[in-house]
Amino acid sequence: MTIRRSAAQIIGLLMAVGLAACSDTNLNPFKADTIDVGCPPMGSLKEAATLTRFRPGDGHDLTDVTLEAKIGRVVGACQVKQSTLTGKVTLGVELFGERGPALETDAASLEYFVAVKAADGVIASRESFTLPLDFRNGVQEARAVDYLTFTIPNASPEALRGYRVFVGLQMTRDEWEFSQRSRRSW
Repeated sequence: MTIRRSAAQIIGLLMAVGLAACSDTNLNPFKADTIDVGCPPMGSLKEAATLTRFRPGDGHDLTDVTLEAKIGRVVGACQVKQSTLTGKVTLGVELFGERGPALETDAASLEYFVAVKAADGVIASRESFTLPLDFRNGVQEARAVDYLTFTIPNASPEALRGYRVFVGLQMTRDEWEFSQRSRRSW
């Protein structure tokens, strides 16, 4: 019994010494103010993940298409500043565009939005961004990548996971209606 108690005391002493050795902020993640954490679920909003854009007018056949676009990958890295409970989200968004027969220039712009939904279901923020697509030199398909950083207030690591981040292509009403009809016909 005495031997076990002595062994337990020695192990306890070694653990205390080991923890004391980790007191440097760079080695002890419990002392760091800003820590890496898991991001909230993020991805494309399926209803706004693809877009067909037509030239102005009433035509909606294949020869009237100026641009077809879709969202590729949506990735992120997240941190929480513990002293202020502020979540920092760095988001990467990949967009693809395909030149349509009615596109008369070598470039097109593509607008997309990022919406953050809080745990209670309320949209906490929504912002739009524009990316250029380059179709010079006969290129038919273009890829664009954008990186954004935004903060989420009152976000402990646990609370941050309750949020949702959605990315979608910004559309006119006609583009939206065409997109929804196309989705239903699949």
